[in-house]
Amino acid sequence: MDMKQLEYFLVLCEQEHMSSSAAFIGISQPALSKSISNLEREVGTRLFDRRGNAIKLNDYGRNFAIYAKKALDNLQNGLRIVKQARYDTCGEIRIVCHAFADCITDCVLAYTELNPKIKITLGQSRDKDEELADQTDFVLGTQNEAIMLSKKEQAWFIHPLFEEQHCLFISPRYRRYPEETSELAMEDLKDDFFIEMPDVTVFYSDITYKICRAAGFSPKIFCSTEDFITKMRFVDAGKAICILPECCLRVARRLSPDIRTFSIKNYNTSRQVSLMRRKESLMSEAALDFWDFVQDYFTHQTHGEEPSSWENSF
Repeated sequence: MDMKQLEYFLVLCEQEHMSSSAAFIGISQPALSKSISNLEREVGTRLFDRRGNAIKLNDYGRNFAIYAKKALDNLQNGLRIVKQARYDTCGEIRIVCHAFADCITDCVLAYTELNPKIKITLGQSRDKDEELADQTDFVLGTQNEAIMLSKKEQAWFIHPLFEEQHCLFISPRYRRYPEETSELAMEDLKDDFFIEMPDVTVFYSDITYKICRAAGFSPKIFCSTEDFITKMRFVDAGKAICILPECCLRVARRLSPDIRTFSIKNYNTSRQVSLMRRKESLMSEAALDFWDFVQDYFTHQTHGEEPSSWENSF
């Protein structure tokens, strides 16, 4: 048995639902089922009672979960201590986020595990380009921002992190769709209400208008807000629907556990998320170390396993 098996098992213990657990982890449901079956085979007994699509942790599972959590915690603590001993970099790293900050939080957490002396300032900013602070080390943004920044006098190094899609976020309290439905045509949503984010920077443009107008209509706006929690509260209440990039899904599901996402038919909604730094700016030792770490992290991380690349519907 390995760490992944224990991690998957403990998530399933909390969720007690195979598809939602697979979505939370960021793997397919068959892959999760196979991992749990292999674990039960190795333990020698069933850890869950199955009742159709529902599963329930049994007495064997509850007892095993206690020791699995302790074992995983001890192993992770040991790995962290060994890894930390290799690093002694100190300093502060400042990141301005024009893309959703959760795009990079897993990477930041992994870095701070290795470098506990580093202070990370991670700001979700909608400030105008000219107001970007000179002391900012990095900008997290999309390819549109990269194009805009490249036109400035100061050149930028741009490192692509991953590519993702925009999709429709819809609560069952707004409308229920068959389980097998995974994509929707925008033309069918012309009478629906949307929540949009106001354009407040030269970089950012809400894709809602662009997609709706490509489908031949102007969206009906329920409300306009920059606050993600407010947006998801309205979506969860069934007041409107919204279009967001996949990287928002992990946090969205915490605010609205039964929310569904749908891909958009006949429209390319992909975008590239990048980390950028100024070419001519003097970088601190900490910032240079983080820049190298980020490139290595996303090079070796399969984006399909990231929380932001979950399947389109649940």
